[in-house]
Amino acid sequence: MTDEQIEEKLREFFDANFEYLKETSGHSISSFQKEKAFQQVLYYYKKNKSLIQNITESEVKLSLPELKTPNKNISYTLEGVVDIVQEDEETKLYDLKTIERDRIESEIDYFKNQLFVYSYIWKNLRKNSLDKTALISTVLPDRLLRSIKSGNPTLIESELKKWNPIVEVKYDEEQIEKIINAFGEVVEKIEDRNFESPDVNVLLNAQLGSKNNFGFAVCRNCDIRFSCPSYIKYLKLSKGVKKNNMMKFLAAPDETQDDFLNAENFLIFE
Repeated sequence: MTDEQIEEKLREFFDANFEYLKETSGHSISSFQKEKAFQQVLYYYKKNKSLIQNITESEVKLSLPELKTPNKNISYTLEGVVDIVQEDEETKLYDLKTIERDRIESEIDYFKNQLFVYSYIWKNLRKNSLDKTALISTVLPDRLLRSIKSGNPTLIESELKKWNPIVEVKYDEEQIEKIINAFGEVVEKIEDRNFESPDVNVLLNAQLGSKNNFGFAVCRNCDIRFSCPSYIKYLKLSKGVKKNNMMKFLAAPDETQDDFLNAENFLIFE
């Protein structure tokens, strides 16, 4: 297939997936946001064409069942999805992240934990070889985005060459027990309904490796944010919300929030 034909197919797949997600989730986005999302897909493909063509297993579901939490012996299972690449007689495991490379690097200890668990499952439980592990940022850098907006092919090509979305991480199996215990402690907090929100100052401060604060980058994607006291405080301190007089629509009465927090079956896992 030619590059033009591949781009047409990508557009076709993207549109079909968009319609499916819109129908199943009940949410949609503007045409501008949709086109921006497609550009991210398109240029991710252009940058990683060689890697993508060498993927031997895509969307591999890995599972670590029958685990027990460290303090309360609660049963749980860890699951994840990765891509496997066989290249130059080496097996590489990649975990894709829809966040900026700078943020991945600034919080590498957090993100490598999942990668190490997936690597452990692939190598020890499935008895497969593993030579390299890495995280991949799918977010386009600001300079590349600006070059795409300019429409200058030379500038786009230059910025595309500079972009390095792959963050290699050396697999360390000695950390696995500690990492799994940490996951188990989170499970115990969930089972104990311990959902204490961070202080509002955490929401207001910029995240490491990101130009956005925690409230914008993380909290706005949380389905129960409007029942979170810290998020309501964050909204009250946000100029945009105050300017548009939105608080009267967003700040539910305390008793309403209490009813919501005490409701059953509201947990959402990513």
